[in-house]
Amino acid sequence: MKRASTAFNQMARLLMNTLSSYSPIQQLTLTRYGRLKMLHRDVLPQLDPTDYRVKLTLKALYSTYEDLRELGLENEARLLLGESGPTPE
Repeated sequence: MKRASTAFNQMARLLMNTLSSYSPIQQLTLTRYGRLKMLHRDVLPQLDPTDYRVKLTLKALYSTYEDLRELGLENEARLLLGESGPTPE
């Protein structure tokens, strides 16, 4: 688990270091997705699964992932995700 977190952090830093090569809307969406992933990883495990904030965060994460796909940044999203993609509820 620690190794996956370290790999995620390294990929996120690499991606964030190259944000200047993206358009402003792409930068905004990538940054939002990264922040939502951080919430998903660090905050949601501490909340009760029935808490409305859990559902809101998951929906925002999926919506932002779809925005990244529309912007042609699916590969970057997958790097930040560390998987093949989120699953809709």
